[in-house]
Amino acid sequence: MKNLAFLVIVILSATFVSCGPSKKLRTAMAEVQRLDSTKMALTAQIGELQKNVADLTQKNNALTQTINGLNQKNNELSSSLGSANSNNLTQQQKLEALQKSLQNQRSSMEELRSKIANALNKFKSDEIQVTYKDGLVYVSMQDKLLFKTGSASLDKRGKEALGSVAAVLNQNPDIRVMVVGNTDSIPIRNTFKDNWSLSTERANTIVRILNDSYLVEPGRLTAAGRSKYSPVSDNSTIEGRAQNRRTDLVLTPDLSKVWDLVNNTSGQ
Repeated sequence: MKNLAFLVIVILSATFVSCGPSKKLRTAMAEVQRLDSTKMALTAQIGELQKNVADLTQKNNALTQTINGLNQKNNELSSSLGSANSNNLTQQQKLEALQKSLQNQRSSMEELRSKIANALNKFKSDEIQVTYKDGLVYVSMQDKLLFKTGSASLDKRGKEALGSVAAVLNQNPDIRVMVVGNTDSIPIRNTFKDNWSLSTERANTIVRILNDSYLVEPGRLTAAGRSKYSPVSDNSTIEGRAQNRRTDLVLTPDLSKVWDLVNNTSGQ
C-alpha cells in the first residue's frame, strides 16, 4: 500500500508540474479516494475473514473434542460387549456341562436299572418289578416274597432277592437307597400297634439285612414307613390289596456334582 501512495504522489506531482491545478488533478484526487475506499473495504473483508476463520477454528476444536468423546465411548462399549459376550460364552458352556452331566446321570441310572433287573431275573414279575422313573430306579418287592402276613421277619427267598440287589449296589457306591414299607388298608392286629408300625419295621428289617448280611454301607441307607397312604392299586379288592402290600427300594444317584453345576450356572 505504501508503493501505491508513492505512485499517486508521483502522478500528482507530474500533473501539477505540467498542468497546474487542473481537471487532471481532480481526476487523480478522485482516484486516490477511490483507492482509499477500496483499501478500507478490503481491510474490512480481511477482518471479517479472520473472524470467520477464528469461529471455524473454535467449532473445529469443539467438533474434535466431541469426536474424541464418541470414540472413547465406542471403545468402552466395545470392551463391555466383548466382556458380555465372554460371560455369555461362559454361561453357555456351564449350561452345556450341566446338560451333559444330567444326561450322563440318566444313562447311569438306566444302566443300573438294567443291571438290577438282570440280577433278579429268576424271580417272577408278580414278585419284583424294577422300573426307572424321573431319574430314580424303583425296586418294588411284594410282601409274598418278603414277609408273612402281619410279620416283619424276612423270608428266605426275600433275603436271597436282597442279596442280588446288594451285589449291584456294592458295585455302585455312589447310589443311595431309601427303603419304604407299604401296607394295605386292613388294620393290623396283635403284633404291631398299627400299619405305620408294621410298614416302618419291615423297612428297618430290610435295611439291617442290607447292612449286616450284605455289607451295604449304612450311611447310604434310609428306612421309612408309609402305612396304607401310598397305594398303587385299589384297596377294595383282594388283588389290589396284594399289590399295595410291598416294600420299595428307591435308588437315588449322588446329585452333589449336578447341584454344584446348577449353583454355578444360576449364580452368574
